[in-house]
Amino acid sequence: MFRKFLTVSLLIVALAFAPFASLADEGMWLPDSLSKLPLGQLKKRGFELKPEDVYSTTQPSLKDAIVQISAGGTGSFVSGEGLILTNHHVAFAAITRASTTEKDYINNGFLAKSRAEEIPAQGYTVSILQEFKDVTAEVLSAAKPEMSPEERDRALAAKRGEIQKTALNGRDKDGIRIQVVEATSGLQYYLYTYLTLRDVRIVYAPPKSIGYFGGDPDNFEWPRHCGDFTYLRAYVGADGKPASFSKDNVPFKPKRFLAVNAAGIKEGDFTFVMGHPGATYRYRESYSLDFRQNIQLPDQIAALKKQIDSLTKLGEKNPALKIRLADQIFSMSNSLKAFEGAVLGLKKLNLVERRRAEEEALKKWLDANPAAKAKYGNVLPQIEALYADLRSFTSKQSAFTELFDAGDLIGALYFAYLRATDKEKPTGERNPQLSDGALPQILNQISGDWNEREPEAEAKTLATALETLADLPANQKFAFVETLFGNQTGNARRQAERDFADKTIANSKFKSLDEVKKLFSASAADIRAIDDPLVKLIVAAVDENAPFAKRVAKFNSEVVRLRPNYVAAMLEMKKGAYYPDANFTLRFTYGEVKSYKPRDAVYYHWQTSLAGVIAKDTGEDPFNVPAALKDLAKKKDYGNYFDAQLNDVPVNFLTTTDITGGNSGSPIMNGRGEMIGLVFDGNYEGLGGDYAFDGNLNRTINVDIRYVLFVTEKLGGAAYLFDEMQIKRGKAMTAGK
Repeated sequence: MFRKFLTVSLLIVALAFAPFASLADEGMWLPDSLSKLPLGQLKKRGFELKPEDVYSTTQPSLKDAIVQISAGGTGSFVSGEGLILTNHHVAFAAITRASTTEKDYINNGFLAKSRAEEIPAQGYTVSILQEFKDVTAEVLSAAKPEMSPEERDRALAAKRGEIQKTALNGRDKDGIRIQVVEATSGLQYYLYTYLTLRDVRIVYAPPKSIGYFGGDPDNFEWPRHCGDFTYLRAYVGADGKPASFSKDNVPFKPKRFLAVNAAGIKEGDFTFVMGHPGATYRYRESYSLDFRQNIQLPDQIAALKKQIDSLTKLGEKNPALKIRLADQIFSMSNSLKAFEGAVLGLKKLNLVERRRAEEEALKKWLDANPAAKAKYGNVLPQIEALYADLRSFTSKQSAFTELFDAGDLIGALYFAYLRATDKEKPTGERNPQLSDGALPQILNQISGDWNEREPEAEAKTLATALETLADLPANQKFAFVETLFGNQTGNARRQAERDFADKTIANSKFKSLDEVKKLFSASAADIRAIDDPLVKLIVAAVDENAPFAKRVAKFNSEVVRLRPNYVAAMLEMKKGAYYPDANFTLRFTYGEVKSYKPRDAVYYHWQTSLAGVIAKDTGEDPFNVPAALKDLAKKKDYGNYFDAQLNDVPVNFLTTTDITGGNSGSPIMNGRGEMIGLVFDGNYEGLGGDYAFDGNLNRTINVDIRYVLFVTEKLGGAAYLFDEMQIKRGKAMTAGK
């Protein structure tokens, strides 16, 4: 097996850097692979940079201006004083945490008139990539032919941990973070080194009626009219090293920051994006695609709908709670629409059937190539068998997962009992993520979540989880829940579930964080003996889920072993271009400003304007245009941001760049590497893009940098920030205005 996996890794290295034909604008490329792209073609389209201008470890490059934001997005430095531009929705959790009923920064926005007034972005960090390198052969050297899939998993995890520890070598005290990342289902492994800054502050955030204008109805839709931006600033200690918040900290000075180009754009202009896209699945087999399209995503959609509905109703009864739940509901709503769009996209692309056809071609190619068949011949039948088993129990296992995710208290009880049962296993079978070594991290996470705990919301979420368990097929019912509610049906059962959820959360014996923490030292028998209805529910659920958890673990171990061979076989047959699936690491993707035709007889122009914002005004959330913005439009007080061709202030625009979740807040740049806007969304017709790229339909939705500057100056009164930025309004580069 070792020789086989070494062969696979060498094959992929060769394919990853092979010359290739143009793929339209598809590809989330590793930033050090630009020299392998068709630079001649890109230069003709308007790309003016050298590969080392984009990524270098020996000189400042664009990679030094891009930050990974802990909330799951991207940002970029736009000044030498640590000023960061990102999306409003990426910063929204920080804005929410800083808000109260007296200081409602969500609806009113926030402005620090000086650096002394900047407030902490609670829980936020930003990380800057220092370097990365391929460690595939080193990681896979831990895999031995005699190992079971589970043993192989543990060996690879241990090897990754060993590599990380060796590379870190005590540098964590200097803010260095090391991560060995799997790429494309274990086909490759990369070691990433980051500098992480822990003191991040909010500088200027527009009101929600700008930053989230259009809300969920407009989410993923075009035309958009959203000013989705926020300014943050990163600070370090007086010695220049990363530090926790302190009034004595000083702004971080990045090696590189982005100039801003407000001179205007036009259709056909070359653009590129650098950011941290979250996850794509473009090399998945048909069985995986079929499972996601017809089982996994529909289950997630149904669960999210119920949770959003219950939390929204709870917020309507309690204004203060509505503010605290805003970020959670927003996140759920965003996921819901993304999942719904993904299902539609998969079906529209007919991707399952297309992949099946490719796999039939693979089988024929293998039959005609004995050497390749010896390496890959059984991979498809084995993957098919794994998915057949997974489908037989996945609905019940998913319902248990929904229960375990139903709140901070439930999650803490779940992990405490899971850890207790794990300690009873033989040493070699224990989960390292539940070990004594991992305990400080677990308790730290629980402590952080506990500070934001909302018992009422937990009760509502628990009730929806109980409803999901009740709706399982007759042969998959959860016995414990059926003993509680099985003699009731319809509305009577729903009410009984709600009453149970309210009482068990409100009357639980575990009301303090200290009481919960004690459970992590208890034995499984001790926890089973606790006379608390919520504990008994979790114990019963974990015990009944245990066989499914083992089967899922077996599935994961087996499929991780098989997928590299599947992908390698496909690539060897196709001999085409290869870029790793997205995995929250820095990527380069290019395209152009472009309109599109979503369906018959419909054409979408590439740009929207301030007039479109005003036209959508209803006076009610999420289409409530601020009075000050309407006044500016009425007076035609456009400042320096008027576009003569548009005859208005530009707001949003479309490009063909290949992006996904995690790219939110990424800078979109022109061919000179100057920021012309911020990525904030993808279009609904392109939501199947995590699985396949369609150049005719996939579009990135960006907020024009001119709208960012217009709102910053004219509405926010934060034009003082321009004094530290480089803003290009014509051919010459000038500081400020």
